[in-house]
Amino acid sequence: MALHDPDSDGDNEAAESAGDKLKEIHAKALLRFDAASTPQQEIRAHALLCRRFISIPGAMWEGPFGDQFENSIKVEIDKLSKGVDKIVQDYRANRIVPDFRPSGGNSDQDTADTLDGLHRADSYHFKAQQARDNAFEEAAAGGFGAYRLANDYADPADKECDEQRVNPGLLIADADQRVFFDPNSKLFDKSDAKWAFVLTADARASFEEDHPGKATDWPENRGQVAYDWFSPDIVVKAEYYEVEEREQKLLVFTQILTGDEERHWEGDLDASELAELKARGWKKSTQKRLRKRVRKYLMSGAEVLEDCGYIAGENIPIVPVYGKRWFVDNQERFRGHVSKLMDAQRIYNAKVSKLSETDSLAPREKPIFLSEQMPPHLQDLWARQEQERHPYALVNPVIDSEGKYVAMGPIGKIDPPQLQPVTAVLLQIAAGDLSAETDDGSDEVKANTSSEAMEFAATRVDAKSAIYLDNMAQSVQREGEIYLAMVKECYFEQGRVVETMSEDGDDGEATLVENFTDKQGVNRVRNDFSSGRYKVIADVTEATTTRRDKTVRQALGIASIATEAQDQELAQVSILTAVMNQDGEGMTEFQKYARKRLVAMGVVEPNEEEKAQMEQAQQQPDPTQALVAAEAGLKEAQAEKAQADAFKSKAGGMLNIAQAHALGGPEEAPAVPDGLEAAHKVADIAKKTAEAEHIRTQTAHLPEQLAVERANAGTNRLKALADRARKALTGG
Repeated sequence: MALHDPDSDGDNEAAESAGDKLKEIHAKALLRFDAASTPQQEIRAHALLCRRFISIPGAMWEGPFGDQFENSIKVEIDKLSKGVDKIVQDYRANRIVPDFRPSGGNSDQDTADTLDGLHRADSYHFKAQQARDNAFEEAAAGGFGAYRLANDYADPADKECDEQRVNPGLLIADADQRVFFDPNSKLFDKSDAKWAFVLTADARASFEEDHPGKATDWPENRGQVAYDWFSPDIVVKAEYYEVEEREQKLLVFTQILTGDEERHWEGDLDASELAELKARGWKKSTQKRLRKRVRKYLMSGAEVLEDCGYIAGENIPIVPVYGKRWFVDNQERFRGHVSKLMDAQRIYNAKVSKLSETDSLAPREKPIFLSEQMPPHLQDLWARQEQERHPYALVNPVIDSEGKYVAMGPIGKIDPPQLQPVTAVLLQIAAGDLSAETDDGSDEVKANTSSEAMEFAATRVDAKSAIYLDNMAQSVQREGEIYLAMVKECYFEQGRVVETMSEDGDDGEATLVENFTDKQGVNRVRNDFSSGRYKVIADVTEATTTRRDKTVRQALGIASIATEAQDQELAQVSILTAVMNQDGEGMTEFQKYARKRLVAMGVVEPNEEEKAQMEQAQQQPDPTQALVAAEAGLKEAQAEKAQADAFKSKAGGMLNIAQAHALGGPEEAPAVPDGLEAAHKVADIAKKTAEAEHIRTQTAHLPEQLAVERANAGTNRLKALADRARKALTGG
């Protein structure tokens, strides 16, 4: 008989209790899913139909409308895709990105800039733009799309590294059939939702490997709008996110010396970290605060497959994207560009199909002959006439009772069917409605039309995309808010070096929780995302090529105006700016030269490499200035030598007089130089001094003259560059 283990009873009871709790959660999740999906079943089915309508061949004839033409020709002339493509094109030409800005507390601009660069680097690393593009296209066509955020290991292959990164864009396909929010949430971005579902589909074999014997589909509860002959064998499971708000103890640490504060939830710090804070002089106090967290569960139709625990951040990590959205009868409704134009497209296709069918059955009028006129060998001739395009046709003559030939043509003809007036009117109405919405003519370049008029027309056409772009901006702002909350829990290690990326795509690095001294000499900490408050602004940025083209045009325009105003410096800066933003083969070296000039003029801030080169250049003397100084020094030395010679001559004369007095008296003394000779000496010295001063003056102005000459040469060179750039832009 086995011994009884009392601890085993406790373990079994705990397991049973946990199992009962998961069963309750699963039952509650099923009820909530029905509450969210059932009222929107018709809207979601219509959204899927709209997306199929423009993306799947034959989908324009799906449903009861196509059943009427079961045995008829079914032509598809797609008029709607152009409108959706225009909206998507406007979005891709004007990317929307989150911009993080300081908003009080210990926030600072340096940390906000790091957040911007970190988000760009994470987006590039995880290819998040694909998820945003997919969500926007689904919203533009069907009315609703979505994507989500997740955190993952920075290097999954490194088993020693626990550092994490945030994926700001994880794709959700068929979001109008897969994503459901709490129906009580009314905000556009669903930030007020208490729970949400994301349905995901796995291949049945893959699901069985991960969850053996548990392949039970989650009840999708959606209307089937069409039947596809080929569909994959999948198992649908649900990711269930639930917001929990519970009262929890908040630990507030205050630095005794500086008064700085740090706040941590109880349980986020272990005993060693608490002891370290205490040893460093941090005083602890506690508060009772409401903490918001999100718990994730993975479910099948029968049970909870996995309790994934709390996720990073305090928000449901799903970003909804809407085309157009309303609340009608307390029910959320949405639609895309396709919905209102489907009937016009169907009528247009039906009438064109009718015309095609009529023309194929009776392409021309048919003559009627007597049977005597069409023997078997001539019947084949007439039958093959359309295919072989015979130049003539034959019939047998008609012979009267007297045996004479009677010239006789066909006794009648069968006219081809005429276009019915109703068909013509319907075709005209449908074509007109579709053209008004899709054929805007914005891509058509018209002769004798100014660029300003064309830009104004393009702006008017872009207004059709304004609602979709504005709604996408709200979604991207929500993405930034979710990302910011997740960053605080994934990027926290002091001294960790993270990747960043500039707006132009240049790689960079930043150090987390880094101590530095600001310009006022105060020691501060930057890149500490857990302290300080930041807000998110959704910025619309044009595509790089579009922005550069506009910059080139505007810079050349300013250069032209500056030249007329005789402001050569501004003209040079404008032309160099145009060169910097000019695209084309062989422009790299040209742009390096332009940047070097702009840095030298103080227009562009030098980078680290350029600063080092400038410091090195300052340590070495300018050759021109060295030449000027050498020439001035030479002339001055010559003048000083002449003056020294004069004094030497005078001193020699005085010495001779003194020697004569000492030996033989005054009568033996040589002749003393008279005043005239001394005057000549002084005049000669003054002349040489003046010449030296004149040379010094000329050499002092020599750098200015050289600078003027260089500026004139640069202006002429830049004018030539401007002409070349202008010709490249205009195609001349």
